[in-house]
Amino acid sequence: MAQNLKLRQFSHEEIMIQLQRILANLDFHASPQQRAFLKFVVDQTLAGNEGEIKGYTVATEVFGRGPDFDQNIDPVVSIHAGKLRRALERYYLTAGKNDPIRINIPKGTYVPTFSEHADAESDAAVSGNLSDKDIEDSWPSVLILPFKNLTGDPGKDFLGIGLSTELAIEVARFQDLKVLYPLEGQKNGASASESRFVLDGNIYEDSTGIKISAHMTDTETGKQIWGDTHQSNNETGKILAFQEKVVQIIAAKTAGEFGAISKVIAAGSRNKPPADLKTYEAILRFYEYEQTLTPESFTRAMKALEHATNIEPDCGQVWSMLARLYGLIYTLDIPGFENPLEKAIEYAEKSVRISPDNQRSVGILALIRFYSNELSAALKEVNRALELNPNSLFVMDGLAYIMILSGKWERGAALARRVIRLNPYYRRAVHYALWVDCLRQETFNGAYLETMGLNRPALFWYPLAKAATLGLLGRYKEGEKFVKNLLNLKPDFPTRGRVLIGHYVKFEEIAERIIYGLRQCGLEIK
Repeated sequence: MAQNLKLRQFSHEEIMIQLQRILANLDFHASPQQRAFLKFVVDQTLAGNEGEIKGYTVATEVFGRGPDFDQNIDPVVSIHAGKLRRALERYYLTAGKNDPIRINIPKGTYVPTFSEHADAESDAAVSGNLSDKDIEDSWPSVLILPFKNLTGDPGKDFLGIGLSTELAIEVARFQDLKVLYPLEGQKNGASASESRFVLDGNIYEDSTGIKISAHMTDTETGKQIWGDTHQSNNETGKILAFQEKVVQIIAAKTAGEFGAISKVIAAGSRNKPPADLKTYEAILRFYEYEQTLTPESFTRAMKALEHATNIEPDCGQVWSMLARLYGLIYTLDIPGFENPLEKAIEYAEKSVRISPDNQRSVGILALIRFYSNELSAALKEVNRALELNPNSLFVMDGLAYIMILSGKWERGAALARRVIRLNPYYRRAVHYALWVDCLRQETFNGAYLETMGLNRPALFWYPLAKAATLGLLGRYKEGEKFVKNLLNLKPDFPTRGRVLIGHYVKFEEIAERIIYGLRQCGLEIK
């Protein structure tokens, strides 16, 4: 009924004129499919068929899906609806700010509404939402310039161009950064003025082979914040393989979760209150908690991510980080939260619906499936993530961790060893998975070596792994010290230990081996 009342404010002709005004304007930044989406729902509403406007109808009539369409599997409509909403919001903030009729598609429905167009800036201020331009500018930008060929051989120009092109593709995969790359004939300076960070480098050649030097500059300070060199050998036919390896390493060291860019941004936003944080800065607050595991960093991360979901609700990465946070609340037994696993599942699934091709989002969904004991589903998502980019160092450690703990021992361990070798910023948590694999094989000396790579004293799993391994090695007195540390961090471990171990160790024989090692050091678990 409310919809019909709104329709009576305008004639069908007035609404169609407004629709054509939007579709014809170059400032309406929507794809052809999104334009067809808008026209379809407006036409159906004016024809009195608003009750028929459902996800299934839009998918089959606009996006060419078949009669077996299932929106739980294929989120095409919800993804394009979010983009269409943002395109309409942007249009009414720019070219359409003086239009007499506002066409809107409220969240939770695909049925459009028609109303008198109030001042768009006032609307945005009241709602607290950012315009697309504000959102776009809130993410850090990096300009990747073609690497200079200083070999003296013009025939090797392809190396510099190819290296920078592949770097731009690799960094852009994860949507953490706005990547700029100068097109042929474009002046580099024009793009540099729009970028917070600039990544470039040089290519040299001597008798030992090709040498690549790369460096990154922060344009706000003019300081170089990172630099690295890579040397190849003279093996014929290995140049492209060398280039691929260099691209992976440079991308991880500069744009990864703990890389040069995140460190600079995190330092500049450390003392900001949550309400002043941009979305990327909020994500960095989660990374801070993941590294420190302190109650203070946990509170900062939770407040920042919850704020980010309000200012940029269609950002899949925010929901992924929130899913990870709730997953840790569940597995680490952090008190004060109801149904944390259910929330982790909800947010991880939402992230993938928004960003189905984002490898990190898919990887986090795999992790949450693992937490909920859906090992087959977790491995399915791991394989899906690997298919999106099988060589990326950004998420390879996390995927290896899930594979190992889900029972894909050899393949997961090989992947873990590779990322440890190539990425100096890999997550130390991967050693926990390798530790479990050593316990499975009863190679307890190897398990002890894996605990040397942990060094997470704020996490109860650190003294747990140490004590259990020392107990299995017969070094009981040393183990007793770690049992004491474990009980200081988790006083209820004697009664909760089996449950907490089971959150990560899904195979009973290995879990019992851990419990036996702890018992040898004096810790009885009920």
